[in-house]
Amino acid sequence: MAFEKRVLYSPVEQNIMIGMKRWYSLPLRTRVGIIAVALLVVASASVAQYFADPQNTKPVYGIIKCTPIILLFWIAWPDLARIPRWVYYVSVPIAVICALRPGFLWFVIPVTLIALFIMPKK
Repeated sequence: MAFEKRVLYSPVEQNIMIGMKRWYSLPLRTRVGIIAVALLVVASASVAQYFADPQNTKPVYGIIKCTPIILLFWIAWPDLARIPRWVYYVSVPIAVICALRPGFLWFVIPVTLIALFIMPKK
């Protein structure tokens, strides 16, 4: 009979774990929406800070650039869920190669469109 090592968590740690279980039990689209709304709140606070002190602009521009992209992912989530997984795995190395050699785009774009059109439907 093996001995089990039991870890005793403090009440604060237990509450954090309960909160994380609740967070991960939410659907992914809901979590992305909550994050986008939180970024909008932070962005509005950053814009207010910018008007108070125009010298501090870096955090404002970073948040303002990230929030619309996350919102677009949230809006397009049902369509993104239908894309096959291999596209996600292949797109990262191809994006790196295209960033290093932009001429490679003349080959990648037609091949990607052809692959998406001839790919079997689920």
